[in-house]
Amino acid sequence: MPLLAFVRMKEMLMATERELALSRTMAALLAGHPGAEMPMDADVYAWRLIRWEADVPLTDDQREALLEGIDVTLAPAGVAAALFAADGDVMTIMLALNRFPAKVHRDTVLWLCAHSLMDHASVNLEQDGTMFIGEEFADAADWVNHLAPMREITDWWRRVSPIEGAKAHAHRTSLQTSIKRRQYSTMGGYISRVLRTETALAPVCFGFVPLVIEAIWSQHGELSLQTLTRGLSLTEMTRHPREALLAWLNALQPVLRACPPSVNAAPVERVIESIKADCSLPYSQANLSKSLGLTPAYFCRLFHEKTGQHFSTFLTRTRMEKAQYLLSDGQNLSLAEVSAACGYPNKSYFCQVFKKYTGMTPGEFESTYKDV
Repeated sequence: MPLLAFVRMKEMLMATERELALSRTMAALLAGHPGAEMPMDADVYAWRLIRWEADVPLTDDQREALLEGIDVTLAPAGVAAALFAADGDVMTIMLALNRFPAKVHRDTVLWLCAHSLMDHASVNLEQDGTMFIGEEFADAADWVNHLAPMREITDWWRRVSPIEGAKAHAHRTSLQTSIKRRQYSTMGGYISRVLRTETALAPVCFGFVPLVIEAIWSQHGELSLQTLTRGLSLTEMTRHPREALLAWLNALQPVLRACPPSVNAAPVERVIESIKADCSLPYSQANLSKSLGLTPAYFCRLFHEKTGQHFSTFLTRTRMEKAQYLLSDGQNLSLAEVSAACGYPNKSYFCQVFKKYTGMTPGEFESTYKDV
């Protein structure tokens, strides 16, 4: 083995060992062991907390699968450790940001990683949730003080994006028009013209990455984040931002040309009406998307675009509204009957969801109406 290759391999293994030690220490801090000491050679530019809240209660298998997916989805940002809260529906993640020295680069990378984690949960586990992101901080041992000031990812990105609101809206609209007309080659020309007038080139180039992805999703929601970022080199963008961004746009063109015309929302409207008519049926994102000939990710995005809600949120809300009606209309149905009528064969799980949704058990809720 050549000496240079051996040295690089040794450095890579040492980095992996340091990152493993760092991850273990972070996990210990999250678990409430304040005495945990950081590795002496842990090079971290900043620390950050993010939080993922499930829309409905999780199973043990779902929690385990989400924890296992952390390393893969958040790896581009740095080293991560995660822990579920006692109620099992909220996952707190600590990130040691050791990949990109500049904060503006890290913010874009975090946007990509957060969406990757949300896609992982939605597609692989059929579980939607809301992502919250905190501010960067300097001392990992001080992480508890940074739990409260977190913002939902869309609000957070609007505040930290290097492209301010009015400009971002104009750019997104222009990109959406090009994509809608299937004039994909014009996207690079448009962005190239914008960049000629920018003095802070690197931040704006990084800021365009989410704008381009959002514009594509507005017309081709079936494309996964992994597919869209396949030709994107974030490391190369730190060195040659304009060239790397335009190279990515060129790489996207054959992917976009292979897409069929945008699907209209009519199939989703039929799903909505079906759920409203009878929410006792065993609906699932996977089965519905398959029956419509859509990918789970595309179905999820179409549904959200039509309703403003995630599929699981809409289904749970519809079922809980029916449960409240059945418990309050004096029919004296058993708990098992109400549970089954609302699409929950397991009455214990039904009680868990009902308590989270209303703040009361089904029995407590029913009693409030009997006492009236």
